[in-house]
Amino acid sequence: MRVTDQILNQTARKAGVPVSFALSDYLSSKSKNSLNGLEKNQEANLAKKNHYEKLEKTAEELAKSAQIFLAEGADSIFAKAKESGSNEEIYKHLDQWMENYNSTLKSLKNTASPLNNYYRQMLQDAASENSEALKNAGITIGKDGTLSVDKEKLHKTDRESLESLFGASGTFSKRVSYLGERVADNARANAKSYSNQYNAQGNDYSAFFNKYDFWG
Repeated sequence: MRVTDQILNQTARKAGVPVSFALSDYLSSKSKNSLNGLEKNQEANLAKKNHYEKLEKTAEELAKSAQIFLAEGADSIFAKAKESGSNEEIYKHLDQWMENYNSTLKSLKNTASPLNNYYRQMLQDAASENSEALKNAGITIGKDGTLSVDKEKLHKTDRESLESLFGASGTFSKRVSYLGERVADNARANAKSYSNQYNAQGNDYSAFFNKYDFWG
């Protein structure tokens, strides 16, 4: 049943309450702030959930791409390049690795928290500690920590130097792989937390709205 001002006012008069305003407007005004608060919290939690889901994906891809560089034996990317005499697969994979690295850094910044700031700093430190070797391979570190490559210089770098920098004998890819996994785990947990909060507030919103559904 839709409760209008007329019905509310009739009820008020029967109870001996003087009517000098629209009661439904008053109730609507009181509820609007609460509903707006719920909506804003929902929007904030949904945005945070989406940011963490993106971070989880990019960090997982970063860890996987670093692990490919760490593979050893005849099937490793460096052994295959040596056998074929071509570094094209190394260059192709390096492009993907750098894209994942840069995306992870940017996503960590967009989901700033003490722990995410720590992870971002650790990734940047890993690159900084190898800055000379990266520079020699045509890879430079920007002010924001992201990496860019001079492909002409990269293609002039010998395979042994690239393997020493990115392969299992070095520490760079090992640290990046480890950090990528930790970032992904943390992002996954946070995405789940914000998802639960979003769903809970959605239930609160529905319950609140249904409570006043007689307004129409």
